[in-house]
Amino acid sequence: MTLDNKKTYPNICFQILDEYKEKLASHLSYHSYDHIIDVANVCDKYIRLYKIDDHMAKLIRIAAISHDFGYTVSPIDHEERSITLIEPMLEPILTKDEIAIVNQMIRATKIPQQPKTFYDKILADADLDYLGRNDYDELSENLNQEFLHLGVIKTEEEWLDLQIKFLENHEYHTLYAKWNRRKLKIKKLKELKAKKL
Repeated sequence: MTLDNKKTYPNICFQILDEYKEKLASHLSYHSYDHIIDVANVCDKYIRLYKIDDHMAKLIRIAAISHDFGYTVSPIDHEERSITLIEPMLEPILTKDEIAIVNQMIRATKIPQQPKTFYDKILADADLDYLGRNDYDELSENLNQEFLHLGVIKTEEEWLDLQIKFLENHEYHTLYAKWNRRKLKIKKLKELKAKKL
């Protein structure tokens, strides 16, 4: 529900965020409202760092808060669900070309990530920023609990193997993330591998 029912950029953003709060299942301990806010905040950091113009900044922010919107319905193929659910909300405020840019950024978060543009890379790196941060253990445990609930994994051994494989295969895309996140991510990977010995 928008604040004053006007189809404006801020109101659409508030509507999307409100719907996350209302519709996200409580067992989504990682793909939660907090994750959406975290990704949006990281994107804001990139916007300032790279001095991205206001027009593209708006599209990045919309993609950031929309990229996991499909989880309000189902975790399966959630990127495409996000696009399907978000497009009608965006039509009053964005052109078809702008919506296509937002959709492409959302698709860039699909694992394995394959971002095509610089803006895709920003959202892809923001989505997995935590892999190279000090709060990795906390957020990783949230994902562990979510995956246990969804039946993606059944044991701690499976979780450890999944983390190792994911970190081995993941690469950051922006220069900022390569310089500021990669080192801690590699350290975490070594720690996880040591648990296998």
